[in-house]
Formats: sequence, structure tokens, C-alpha cells
Amino acid sequence: PAPPDFRQPIILRAMSSGPSAVTPNLGRLFVGIAVGGCALLFVVPLALRSLTMADEGYLLTQALDMANGKILYRDMDAFVTPGMWFVLAGMFKLFEPSVFTSRMPVIVGYLGLIALAYRIPSQVSGTVAGFSSVALMMVATVWAFPAWTFAFYSPFSVLFALAGLERLLAYRASTLRKDLILAGLLFGLSVWFKQNYGAFALIGAGLSLFAMRAEIGGRAGEVFRAAIVDVLWLSLGVAAVVISTVAYFGFHGALPQVFQSLVVHPFEFSGKHDIAYLGLGKLFATDFMRESVEIMTYGAQPMYRAPLPAGNIEAWGIVERLHVLLYWFPPLIFIMGATLALTGDDEARNAERGEKENSAGIHAGLLTVLLVSFFVFLGTFPRADFNHLINVYQPVVIAGVCAFAVLFKTRSFGHRLVRIASGVGVAAVLACYLAASVYWYYTLLNSMQAEVEGSRGGVKVSYPDIASLNQVLRNLDSLSEPGDALLTVPDIAMLNFLSKHPMPSPYYNLYEHHIAHDGGAAVAEGAEKNYATIAITRQNNFFSDRVGLRDYAPVLTDYLDRYFEQKYTIGRAEYIVYTRRPTPERPVEFKSALDDCRYQAVNSEIVNHLMFRSLYQTLGPGQVTGEDSIAARCKIEVPPGGGEFVWQLDYFRPAKLRSPTTLTVEVLVGARPQPRRLFKETIDVKPHRERRNRFDAPLEYRVDLSDYAGQTINLLLKSTRRGHVVMSRNSLRGFGVTWQHPRIVAGE
Repeated sequence: PAPPDFRQPIILRAMSSGPSAVTPNLGRLFVGIAVGGCALLFVVPLALRSLTMADEGYLLTQALDMANGKILYRDMDAFVTPGMWFVLAGMFKLFEPSVFTSRMPVIVGYLGLIALAYRIPSQVSGTVAGFSSVALMMVATVWAFPAWTFAFYSPFSVLFALAGLERLLAYRASTLRKDLILAGLLFGLSVWFKQNYGAFALIGAGLSLFAMRAEIGGRAGEVFRAAIVDVLWLSLGVAAVVISTVAYFGFHGALPQVFQSLVVHPFEFSGKHDIAYLGLGKLFATDFMRESVEIMTYGAQPMYRAPLPAGNIEAWGIVERLHVLLYWFPPLIFIMGATLALTGDDEARNAERGEKENSAGIHAGLLTVLLVSFFVFLGTFPRADFNHLINVYQPVVIAGVCAFAVLFKTRSFGHRLVRIASGVGVAAVLACYLAASVYWYYTLLNSMQAEVEGSRGGVKVSYPDIASLNQVLRNLDSLSEPGDALLTVPDIAMLNFLSKHPMPSPYYNLYEHHIAHDGGAAVAEGAEKNYATIAITRQNNFFSDRVGLRDYAPVLTDYLDRYFEQKYTIGRAEYIVYTRRPTPERPVEFKSALDDCRYQAVNSEIVNHLMFRSLYQTLGPGQVTGEDSIAARCKIEVPPGGGEFVWQLDYFRPAKLRSPTTLTVEVLVGARPQPRRLFKETIDVKPHRERRNRFDAPLEYRVDLSDYAGQTINLLLKSTRRGHVVMSRNSLRGFGVTWQHPRIVAGE
């Protein structure tokens, strides 16, 4: 028998009887232009602000190399499907390569997102739902900043998934196979931009086709066969994208690398980078998001880029709790929406039941939106930090509007007073998000007014960021020749892009899941083969990494230790500049001196930085007056052949001081009351110059431990402060000494 016909589903007629149907075409065009214009004015200032040194940096650098002839996966390491690389490479062929150029397709994509944010809810629940969705999407854009407004693959993958969803709804209304094939093509493009998001969206799309067939009823076998045919038509569009991609990389001999990078590799590292989903209990935690790691993991970037004014909002942690709700809105929306779609009695479907005796009693339009949105949302896992949550939140916003619009139309949804109270409650919560986004939008725009200079810039960042960035670029100009390879570690390839210095190896991002397989050997080999003259590292490992660079890339860190020497520290310890040694140092065995230390916890801290460990002996920010001493006692084993205690000494420069202010550093061996002093030096403290953004590398000191060869000893690391200082408000640790990279080096 022929499959049931649903050319005129009642939801379409319900829509045609609403306000959107009687609006003249000219008026609808005017409204569309007005909304698009507002969205353009809203997004352009955001899209032309902020630099993402890591993800954006390596994407732009690889896309430019791709435009110049390199083949992704074969010549450059990557583990995401290539859509965004092709878009950016095409832009760089058409226009001058720059960050500004890369933001042009982002702006176009955002306008597409706004159009879909209106189109999808209006198809399901009417015009009011469409405009509500647009407004909420713009609020969410500020909370997501800069995740949706810089050149990145995730927003484009979600954009095409939503475009595919819109065509599914169109197919539900028209039953035209071209809509189904086009939906498949769009879902295929979603896979092309990010494989897991697109694959999840396809699962939701396939299930929704079964829901559409079940909606119009019929015998189970007929429904199943018709749905399978629909799935096959949907697959045609997906196949077009897959075949084209396979043909391209097959032509360039890169298919084995493609399979390894896109299929095998993501499963290899997925378990190493999981981040727990934020628990609902955090809603009531008094100390939630008080530490920097929690803020960076679960906080929206505007929260620390444009902090709200101090007061009750800050004291009560209102904004932090709004973050928790963002994690728990999706489950609420999906459960409530599924209940309504399967068992509700909204007016549109009641009318449909009157028209179709064989109706299965489901709202397939709402269910389609929920299925695609739910499966895309699964892309949050296993790394459920805020950035991964917000990258898949666009479908959640649309699904939420659709679900609540249907809920408020449902006759069984309580008494009129219950409806009013619920509406007021929802409006109050949304008003909190709106208030934060309005403040953040204004503050972000005003705090990011410094334009990144050079032909590859064109966007604006904050003045502290531009000061550090300009200083790094000036150092590159003075310490290297044009065209010299630049080794950036681990995730600052944006410096390569802006400075026009090539990457020395196929690895552009040096996180664990990229280079741990060989300990960073390929990176070191590439740097030596291409004779990188300069290396720049971050001060710290990526905030959420469990394993540091020295542990997962020992070959690379040994290479950097031996072939490069620290030259400068830039900014607020943001970057460290290394230059190539005239001759590499011989391989030496050393062991950190900080493995077994006891110290006064209030005033001391051991920190594992990217390239070394440090002992900080500091006394918090603010004013420090008088004299005090801090000591750490570290148990160490001196090699049988003797050795040296080696470290670099530095201190935090105060904003103001009263002369004389000094720091005295001592190294002693033994226990009380008469330890033996091996080293003592007094430093005249100098104030920090606001205009100075570059600091020379700290001096290295060595103490001979040959007298203690083969023994286990206690080293006492002591610092004494005398004088009066005032520290800058930006000084996180305060005034005191840094024992940088203290280690025991074996004798020859």
C-alpha cells in the first residue's frame, strides 16, 4: 500500500490561521530586514573583539598553510572534520589573511543562526515564539562570548544542524523529497564541520522521521517501511558530502591519516579529557566558583573579562548560580517537551485529531525539534566545561522556546492563576540573564578598544592584552629574522599567524592528546630540522589539564631545556621568550628539589608551571610593612657522585615602596639550632614600572653539594623581607620571592 499522505498536516493550517499568515508579504520582508539589521548591529561589535590564542590561533595558521598548499591531516595534525579549514582557506585566498577576514564568515553564519532561531519556533508554535527565540539567542550570545563570534568549527556545525532541522520541518509540511535530500545535505555539512555534533544530529533526524510517520498513523509495518525510505532519502544528502570529502583526500593520498585523525584518535583521548557535569547541588554551595580553576572551567568568559560591580550580586553569587541553571535547563526542557509532544493536548494537535482519525496523538513538530536538539546536546560530553556546554546551546534555546510555547497553549496546564504565576517566574529568571548580558555587552565593548596592529590583526582586545601581545611581537622582530620558524608552546599559534613566522612541525597545538604519543619528539625534530631560532611558551599548563607538559612531552621539554635559554618574561607572567643557545647543553640528570617540602601554607605555595616548578614565598596583596621571614624545608637526595642545587631567583615587584626595602635569600643545610649556611644574598627591591611589560629572565644560582654526596639532607629555603611596599591590585600572590625551577643536578 502507498504510504500515508500528510501534505496538509493540521499544524500547517493552524499556523496559517495565526498572525503570521495575514501579515502582508511586504510587511514580513520589512520585519525580516529589521530583525536582520538589528542582529547585524548587535553581533559585529562582538565579532570584532577578542583573540583566542589557542583554538583560533591554530585554526587560522593551519588554514593559511592549507591555502598555500599543505594538506590537512597529511601535513598538519588535526582531529576535527575539515569544514572550517576549507572556509578559512577560501577566505584567505580571496582576501588578505587576517583575524578580521576570518570573522566575516562568522558574521554571516550568525545572521543565519538568527534566521533559524526565528524560523524553527515559528513553524512549531507561531510568530511570538519565533521572536522570543531571537531575543533569547542574542542574550545567550553574550553569555557565550567569544565562543559564537570567532572563527571556530563548533558554531558552524550546530548552525548546519539547525538548518537541517528546519528542512525536516519543511518536509513534514510539504512531503517533498527535495526538502529531505536538502536536510541530509545540511546534516552532512554539520558532520563536515565537527563529526560528533553532526553525527548526533543525524541520529536525532533519523528518529524524527519515524515520529513524523507515527504522527499520521497507520499499521506499524507501514509506518516503519515508510520511515526507512525517508531515512534513505535523507542519507543521499549526507552521502554527497562524505563522497566529496573522501574523493578530495583520496586524491591527495591522505585517507589513512584522515581515518586515524577523525575516527581512531578522538576515541584515544576522550577518556583523558573528561570534565564532570556541574551538579545541581552547586546551586546552594556558598563557596561555588571562588577558585580560579572553577571560574575558568564553569564560568562564562564575560564573568572574569567584565566582572559585575561588587555588592550583593557578587556576595550572593547570583551570576554563578545562573551558570548552574544553564546546566539544568536542558534536562528540564527535554523532559517537559517530550511529555508535551507525546501526551499533551495543545490546541493545534486537538484540531489535528479531529481531522485525522488515525493520528497517533503525538506532536511530531515539537518532537523533531527536541530529538535533534537533545542529540546535539550530547556533544557536551565527556568534557562538560562551560565552553563545551555553550557550544551546543543554540538548539537548547530553540527547543526551550518551542516547549514552553506549547506548554502555555496546553489546556490542561493548570488554572489561569497558575499560568500567570509560571509566566512571571519564567520572565523573572530570564530577566536576570538579560540584565547580566546587557551589562556585559556594554562593558566588553568598552574594555576592548585596543586594535591588534599589523596586516593580520584588525580586531580589538583589552589594553593589558595588547600590551603583552605587542611586546611579544616586538621581541620576535628583534630576536629573529623574517621567515624563521617559531616554536610556540603549547597553544599560542596565534603568535605564528600574527608574526608571519611558520610553525616548525606538523603539530600546531601541543596539548596532551596531540603530542603525547611520542613525548613531543616530532615537535622537537621539526624545530631542529627547520632551525627554530626562538621559542615562546605560556607560563602555565592549560588550567584543566591533569598532566603537565613535562610529563606528557618529556622529549620536547628536554629539547627546550638544552637548546634554548630563557630570555624574557612578558606581561603578567603570560609568556616566556626563549632564544636558541649558541651550543646546546649536554644532557644532564636532575630532580626537582620540591618533591618533599614542608612550609608555612599561608605564605608559601608550590606551583607546577609549564616548563618548571616554582616555590612562592609571598605575603598577599596590599601593603607589607616591617620584617618577616618565611622558610621551606625540603628533603632531598644528593646523587652518589655529588651534584649542585640550581635555581633561578625572582621576586614580585611592588607598585610603590619606601627605601630601603630588601629581600634576603638564604640556603641552609641541616636542622635547628645550627644549620649550615650555603648561600646568602640581599636584593634591593625595585618598583614595578607601569609602562614596562618585559622583564629579563631571572638570574641562575648554583650551590655545590659535593660534601653531601650520597646523603639525604634537609635544605632550608629561607627569605626575609624588610621595608614597606604597596602591591598592585592585579598582584595575585603579593610581595615575596620566587624560587624558580629549584633542582638537584647530578655531577659529571
